[in-house]
Amino acid sequence: MMAGRELAYTTRRFSFAAAHRYHVEGWSAEENRRAFGELGGVHGHNYTLDVTIRGPIDPETGMVIDLGGLKRIVGETVVERFDHADLNADPLFRGRVPTTENLAIVTWELLAPKLGVDRLWQIRVWEDPTLYVDYRGV
Repeated sequence: MMAGRELAYTTRRFSFAAAHRYHVEGWSAEENRRAFGELGGVHGHNYTLDVTIRGPIDPETGMVIDLGGLKRIVGETVVERFDHADLNADPLFRGRVPTTENLAIVTWELLAPKLGVDRLWQIRVWEDPTLYVDYRGV
């Protein structure tokens, strides 16, 4: 960050619908049932994704990031990939239960190389109006 420039955090919201089920391959049906109950059956959510970028405010544009560019990157990288998809079938969830926590991590892993780990501040995934997960990388 350059000295003397204002730092801001800009968040853009996206949405997509996806299906999943909680299931650990190496567990018995009973172990999965005990751990996940009804969540072991295929079900879906209308997810909301908040992507927060941090950085200096450009003195000419007054923005932290080109919002059209951010919309394009997230749309092509995350929304198109997951919208109306079975998360369990996505290779990124191989060996991972597609929980909201893991969806936030996978989203970070997809976006950080495109947006920069110095600029990508936070991923927030809302599973429903009562549950969200924040992830800020490692």
